Amino acid sequence: MAWRPTQYLQEGELDNTCPNKVTGWMTFVGLKNKVTFDLEGNFHRDIRGAKIHFTGDAYEDHYDIDSNSYFEGFAQHQTGKVGDITAGLPPFDYGREPYYAELNVMLSNIPWGPLLHC
Repeated sequence: MAWRPTQYLQEGELDNTCPNKVTGWMTFVGLKNKVTFDLEGNFHRDIRGAKIHFTGDAYEDHYDIDSNSYFEGFAQHQTGKVGDITAGLPPFDYGREPYYAELNVMLSNIPWGPLLHC
């Protein structure tokens, strides 16, 4: 079953700053603890490599009995593969010929040191 808990979302953060890994958390009305995420994969190209923070419109005073039954069986630690996570923006590298020249300049200015291990 696919849950779509948008109406119960309070706040969350997802982090794709380590390649092929998305971690984070979300809080929902009707759940006492944060839901945590440890997923394989990446965001879509428009926000790939980013850390995003978002808020929903649900607040504790909007709590209703439906949220208890809605989250029955919902795992509070989510693992697996990343689905479609996008901001709906054009990808940075899509259809921009100067991108490759800009990338070359950016890479030549990086002080290379030890590789980041995520």
